[in-house]
Amino acid sequence: MYRDLLEIPAEHQFIRTDMKWDIGKKQDIDTFWYDEKNPVGDVIAKYVVKVTKYIYPPKKSDISFQKYSADALSLLAEGELK
Repeated sequence: MYRDLLEIPAEHQFIRTDMKWDIGKKQDIDTFWYDEKNPVGDVIAKYVVKVTKYIYPPKKSDISFQKYSADALSLLAEGELK
């Protein structure tokens, strides 16, 4: 799902490396970490995807992402996913 939203090329691997769930009184936040690998197997980017689920009406979800360089030192892009 996130692979398509982030427009990861089909020939690249998109591997989840970690995840964390934070449960709160008004919202739950699921955080996922991913590595994007090129066809040779080199990591070319790292992603953090956060899904915020609101418990009370209107019971909606927001999905945001951050894309980092392969060494995770430089933020390359960030935004909301629909």
